[in-house]
Amino acid sequence: MPDEPTQPEVRIFNASALLEISPNFENHRAAREQVWYGYSDGDYWGAIPFVSELFRGQNKRYQPMLPSIVRGLATNTGGALWERSTRDQAKVILRLAQSWWFARELDYHPITSHADSQKLKLDRIALAQHYGIPTGYLDLTDDFNVGAFFATCHETRNGWEPLEEGVGIIYRVELKGLENPFGRYEPLGPQLLPRPSEQCAWTAELPIIHSFDGWPGVMMMQFNQQRSVGEHFLSKFDGGRALFPFDPLAEVADEIMGCHEIPTILIDRAIESFASDPLGIRPDQIGEIRQQLSQTITMVDYRRLLTEERVSALLADFEWRKKMLSNVKVKWRLVRAEPVSVEENANAGGSSKAPDTLKGPAA
Repeated sequence: MPDEPTQPEVRIFNASALLEISPNFENHRAAREQVWYGYSDGDYWGAIPFVSELFRGQNKRYQPMLPSIVRGLATNTGGALWERSTRDQAKVILRLAQSWWFARELDYHPITSHADSQKLKLDRIALAQHYGIPTGYLDLTDDFNVGAFFATCHETRNGWEPLEEGVGIIYRVELKGLENPFGRYEPLGPQLLPRPSEQCAWTAELPIIHSFDGWPGVMMMQFNQQRSVGEHFLSKFDGGRALFPFDPLAEVADEIMGCHEIPTILIDRAIESFASDPLGIRPDQIGEIRQQLSQTITMVDYRRLLTEERVSALLADFEWRKKMLSNVKVKWRLVRAEPVSVEENANAGGSSKAPDTLKGPAA
């Protein structure tokens, strides 16, 4: 009987290896501010910090590493939503509606009108992902130390604490080796929203059934947790507080995810979007999906969460206005962020592109 093939041994490092890398990024944030380059995109423009690598830290590995909108589903039958259970269909539709709710709340935030007055692109769904709303995106950072913080610490009722056991992982993406890195990865900037700015945030749009582990340019480093290493990164970011500054958008996201309500109009539009998508749902499934939704969430009229009082408090803060609403200054370079095509994504190992319904906010 022939020997069965053996799996390659996965090397697991000592967590102290992170401490050896950390000093290389000590001055990263100051340097980062100098490398934002603007590019034209139709009537609007965007900007990209020209960094060579991105990171994602997790205090344990998940396989497959999927976008948050399809995590935790009971059925795994492929890329089409119509093949999944009614409960899973309802869950994905609800998550899409929640991301659109957050996108609509951005209409009331001063940063939105400020960006629009400058014709500066603002990806609302990418921001929803970064504030904790499930979407078709994945969070990344261009600061290794931020990634290491999330890889070595975990959030508790008493705040962030270091881990002392288990296996953590840091993903590293080498951008300079990719043919079209800025079509696949997008920075959340240069507008200075507090949380994305402090976390040097980027996002990547993932195919809905393809794991991040198999993407081009993505490397992994697994390590055994060690309390002293977690304490190092915890202290670097003031116990985590530096990465989560006060931000009313964070409160809005928490309310959306915790209120067990959803505006009916957003559910209706999410259902319509998936019903018109080949990978979405079939018309004959809509009735059962609505019934499932009615058992798990309360439908309400649209209501505003980012209230006038919250906005007024921001605008009354002179230092906040000076920092957040100043004119964005970048260098200019002949570069354009192009979307990744279905064919290119398939060649990269993905079996389907995320439907457009997972990205854009409701009109």
